[in-house]
Amino acid sequence: MQKEILVDTSLGEVRIAVVENGKLVELYLEHEDATHYAGDIFKGRVEDVLPGLGSAFVNIGHEKRGLLHASDVVTTGIEDVDELFLSQAGIAATLPSPKARGDIADVLQPGQNVIVQVTKESIGDKGPKLTTAVAVPGRYLVLTPYVDRVNISSRIDDEEERARLRRLADEVKPQSHGLIIRTAAQGVESELIFRDMEDLLDTWRLILKKSERKRAPALLYKDKDLLERVLRDEFTGHVDTFIVDSLDAYGRVTALAEKYAPQLAPRVRLYEDDHPLLDAYGAEAEIDRMFRRRVWLRSGGYIVIDEAEALVAVDVNTGRFLGRADHEETILKTNLEAAAEIARQVRLRNIGGIIIIDFIDMTVPENKELVLEALREHMARDRARSKILELSELGMVEMTRQRQRGSLVSALSRACPYCRGRGSVPDLDVLGAKVEREIARHLRNAALEEITVVVHPRVKNFLETAFAERLSRLELEHDAHVNVVSREDLALDDVEIVDPLRRTRKYAE
Repeated sequence: MQKEILVDTSLGEVRIAVVENGKLVELYLEHEDATHYAGDIFKGRVEDVLPGLGSAFVNIGHEKRGLLHASDVVTTGIEDVDELFLSQAGIAATLPSPKARGDIADVLQPGQNVIVQVTKESIGDKGPKLTTAVAVPGRYLVLTPYVDRVNISSRIDDEEERARLRRLADEVKPQSHGLIIRTAAQGVESELIFRDMEDLLDTWRLILKKSERKRAPALLYKDKDLLERVLRDEFTGHVDTFIVDSLDAYGRVTALAEKYAPQLAPRVRLYEDDHPLLDAYGAEAEIDRMFRRRVWLRSGGYIVIDEAEALVAVDVNTGRFLGRADHEETILKTNLEAAAEIARQVRLRNIGGIIIIDFIDMTVPENKELVLEALREHMARDRARSKILELSELGMVEMTRQRQRGSLVSALSRACPYCRGRGSVPDLDVLGAKVEREIARHLRNAALEEITVVVHPRVKNFLETAFAERLSRLELEHDAHVNVVSREDLALDDVEIVDPLRRTRKYAE
């Protein structure tokens, strides 16, 4: 499989596209003034403990308080910082038990300081999700100071290599700490892994020293910026070329590549063509199509992606594809093609949480298994963890995907001011009747000679034409003059009524 990473640094932002076999599969964006904090470590202060929900709210210095669930509490994360630092320095040999069980109020109290890491950024009205099981990532290893075990990436499937890496982990792992062996460690010399471990321990000691000095809430560790994160996490032996479009970024990428993966540094290339980089690889057109609900398949079928607050629904349709064989074969081909495209769109749009996929109904059990296996195979390329359940009796697949941030579509767009994100607006006849009711209600409640109705320009035009006679009847019935004016900034279904005393009543859904 041909895999390329493209870095566009123009127009005050960094855009990084991951292209597999000529298709855009992942997109990362970061503006110069962006504030991302997933992966950051804070010294926080517990403000509220809610035993009924098994959760606590922690002030980490951001606008919204972080949510810390009981299942994400590791008791060593809330010990006295001085004792904790001594234990990390090797003075104390034992650490408290790893997981907090039972009532969260037995472990956390308001006013208590706690070292936490952001696992999921604030999305919508929800604050960031926190854990005390902090993890410090490196190129080949992840240090987990409070979870004393060794895990090896499931993507490393060679048993001899897994055994070698486990022996190395046992050698480098500090007492009472844990390690995660990353995919990038596969085939890497032990010297580089030892060096990575030393860097991680230095970082962790610095975090603890900051925690000792600073008052909560305080930032203790800031994760790397986007360019360095992608180099650290994505630039592996599976990447054929890493292409950068500016000389400054090229110099930085080359230096970082020498630091993280010196054997891959020759694969970094400077793009010098005048044609924009993402345009040249067809990625820009894919980014534009990312905002569409409907995604066409090569066969003529299509999928429809709808993001709701609680879940994402994906519907598969045959569309223009009629097929040349029997009906079941046509459906199978469409579903198989849809499985590949759904996996790509989920990665590209960074869709997380609960995803419901409504495949076209199939009658042959073997075909259902083929589609499900195809979906799992394509999702296996995704770095984010996912869980795919069996096809339900209704022919739908439920799956979940790890989410640290909101989807790209939600991050790059805003709810429509006219429909407020519903995807539709009321019919003008319905809006006219609504305005008529509000005017009548206002005139009944106050003896007024004149009122002003403020609406959207389209609604004003409709009222003065199709509803002109009905407004005249209202004026005669209440012996009052109705003055209709428009304002561009109002949503289509917003109505403001102003009386002579300058009292304003707003009516909106």
